[in-house]
Amino acid sequence: MSYGELTLPPVWTGINKENGRFLKGHVPANKGKKWSEYMGKRAMKRAAKGWKNLDLHRNKNGRADNAGRCRKPVIAVTDDGDFRYFSYLEAAAQWCGGSRENVGRCCRQNHSQRPLNDTHGRPTAKVNTDHKYMGIRFYFESDNVWTTKIQR
Repeated sequence: MSYGELTLPPVWTGINKENGRFLKGHVPANKGKKWSEYMGKRAMKRAAKGWKNLDLHRNKNGRADNAGRCRKPVIAVTDDGDFRYFSYLEAAAQWCGGSRENVGRCCRQNHSQRPLNDTHGRPTAKVNTDHKYMGIRFYFESDNVWTTKIQR
């Protein structure tokens, strides 16, 4: 570069040229504007159709519209037949000293009742409902399989 030569930095568009993603600090063109300022009437009508689907498929179990998924009660069954009730997955995970995700995975696997495979990988007539996490079997309370695993 010689003295007096004018060099301009590249123009920052806020978009990654390789993958098309927006970069940090990018301000959208429609920020702070009303729909009527950048959309036509037909486009607004088409976009509003999505609200009907949200209202139609929203969970209606008496909770707030902005709340997360409903908590499911969990039953922990030990090998000696004792059981313990938990109101949700996190409480069961804290009790056994594990993670909520793995307790939920154990519950889902026991709920699915997939058939066991034989030594050649073919499904058999037997169903596996004895998945364990940290030596404890976890079941959803709504799944009645756990009632056969406990001592009366």
